[in-house]
Amino acid sequence: MKNKKSQVTIFMVIGLLIIVGGTIFFYATKEAKTPSESEIEIVREEIPLQFDPIRSYANDCAYSASVDGLKLLGKQGGYVSLTDKTLSKESFSLRQNPTESDAVAFTKDSDLKIPYWWYLKSANSCKGSCEFSSKRPGLRQAENSIEKQLERYVDKKFKECLDNFKPFEEQGYQVTEKGSVKTDVVIASGDVSVLVEYPIEVQVQGSKAEITQFAARVPVNLEKVYELSSKITNLQMKHHFIEKHVLNLIVAFSGIDKEKLPPMSDIQFKFGNSISWQKSDLKNKITGMLSSYIQLFQVDGTYNYGRNILDSELKQRLYDSTILPVADSSFSNLEAYFSYLDFWPVYFDLNCNGERCTPSSANSLLSVFGIQDYKFDYDISYPVLVEVNDPFALNGEGYAFNFFLEGNIRNNRHMEGNFTPLEILALSERSQLCDIRTSGNVKVNVLDSATKQPVENAQVLYTLIGESCFIGSTDKGGLLSDTFPVGVGGVVNVLKESYVGKAIEFDPQIETDDSLTLELQPIYTKNVIVKKKNVVKALQGWKFVDSAFDLSDKEQAVASLTRYNEETELEFFSAASYRGKQSEKSELEIAPGKYFADISLMLNEKIVIPEEERCECVIDLGICVKKECYKIPKIDFGEGSTPGQERFPEGGLKLNITITPEDLQKNTILLYAVSMALADVPETERKVEDIDRISKIEEYSSNYSIELQPSFE
Repeated sequence: MKNKKSQVTIFMVIGLLIIVGGTIFFYATKEAKTPSESEIEIVREEIPLQFDPIRSYANDCAYSASVDGLKLLGKQGGYVSLTDKTLSKESFSLRQNPTESDAVAFTKDSDLKIPYWWYLKSANSCKGSCEFSSKRPGLRQAENSIEKQLERYVDKKFKECLDNFKPFEEQGYQVTEKGSVKTDVVIASGDVSVLVEYPIEVQVQGSKAEITQFAARVPVNLEKVYELSSKITNLQMKHHFIEKHVLNLIVAFSGIDKEKLPPMSDIQFKFGNSISWQKSDLKNKITGMLSSYIQLFQVDGTYNYGRNILDSELKQRLYDSTILPVADSSFSNLEAYFSYLDFWPVYFDLNCNGERCTPSSANSLLSVFGIQDYKFDYDISYPVLVEVNDPFALNGEGYAFNFFLEGNIRNNRHMEGNFTPLEILALSERSQLCDIRTSGNVKVNVLDSATKQPVENAQVLYTLIGESCFIGSTDKGGLLSDTFPVGVGGVVNVLKESYVGKAIEFDPQIETDDSLTLELQPIYTKNVIVKKKNVVKALQGWKFVDSAFDLSDKEQAVASLTRYNEETELEFFSAASYRGKQSEKSELEIAPGKYFADISLMLNEKIVIPEEERCECVIDLGICVKKECYKIPKIDFGEGSTPGQERFPEGGLKLNITITPEDLQKNTILLYAVSMALADVPETERKVEDIDRISKIEEYSSNYSIELQPSFE
């Protein structure tokens, strides 16, 4: 009885792990490296199917630790920590006053501190020689780059997530550590790839396997987010758009009026008392102005950009001054937001006589003649938060990247700083090996394997001696012509979004021209529907019924398809979630080929196995001398769950399937899952033995493999 309960518990854990998952892991041949990233070598490790839960669990940990690290990097301007020197090597001077600090505390005493990517490093009171600086980390290669910080973060968090594989102990798995954790991260075009080297030995039921690597691909286009952030910073460094906008606002909202800001320069011919202001009131007005108008900044061409037409020339001019042009780049999938919050203290000074701000002629003989000279010099420093969002990252969850810029005005002018553009380190700059290219001219021709048409913008990398070099991208004709590093045992990697990548052996020769043609398998996006085929309880026992039923609004299926790739192809994995009676379509990315389909079917309903009393005879010499009775306690699968959020693992699928190019000419893939219809059995008729059906998903999938093959419509 105890063993059966343990089996159920483990099955529930694995089912939930699959749902929480979404890890995209991939493998290449022993010689091949990943197609898009340098310095990562992924070994194809063939292990028995029974060890897949261990690998999937660790892949999920690699994914979740990477996502957590990326979110921290986004919140904190490219740093996983501003204080932990084991994670980040950068030193920060952190003060309560944001304009005298290297980073801004989001709120007073907040743990969230966001660094400046451009700011006045010297004191606000500096005169003459004032130093500007940037706390922007590098994207790649450097010791404190975003890549390296994320590697150190995953190194630290990976084993915490594994928790010594405790969820698998009751199922009999024994996991022995054979080495330490070492993470490699590559920020590629379109996503972030993570490889964790952590050699372990796994034993279960007399079988043993060694697993050394775990991988995840996180759908965050951090390279593009970083590029836009750098362009915005460069515009501020070169053109001072933050200061110019505020100076325009001061001019627009100033005048010889107590309700307005003091003018930078104005003369009034008037006898009698002059207009005066309180300096502290003016600081509050400046703060309110920043809070209202900084948020109007937009970046032309971004996802949230939209130009409005206003009813006055002054308003339109002020509005248009907030539009930032980004030349020769498209960031149509990204959003950019700017803000100043009025609880961030500003540095403010005005040439006033203490708290009272009066025209310079008010106390002179000039006032006798009715001439009052209003000339005020504004000194202001203020932080501006920039948030670059990718609303489509992390499978629609979205990703935010924050950093601060500082506006600095002195004597009614922006402060000058030496302008040196902040550049992104390209993939080709990752290694000295990549700079030494002695081969002849190599022509790489990339074609679509379905249409035989050229594939534009396919990324070509060359892996040699454990390092990868970004060679370039194909043109409109699918061609790339360039030189390569020369060595023994090289591999050409080709990657293109919406295609299955390839990695093939290639040895270019010194000063010898060569050519190479590769065909990439296209990936299609299709609608997916999951239906169930029930195993029902009858008088004769449990019986499979070959009839398809729609999922109810209480049922949800998570389907994952792992492709068995050809020798030169990289692994392709796709997943989709489908809920009964959902209003929106579910989609699945798919390419022709052979797959292992893994479906988890969950029921959002409280399932109870009632308490039962059983009696057994004590036999002596073949005679029942007495009866011994005992109670089987009630099993409540919803115990501890929030009402309405119970989750019962009612079934699934584990099956090899084949999808042909002809199948993908249809728009919809119909997948079938086995459902143990325990919910249809009256509660009073349920027995504890019924639970054992749940552990037989693989058996039913095999016995009824023909009936459970997908269909297309």
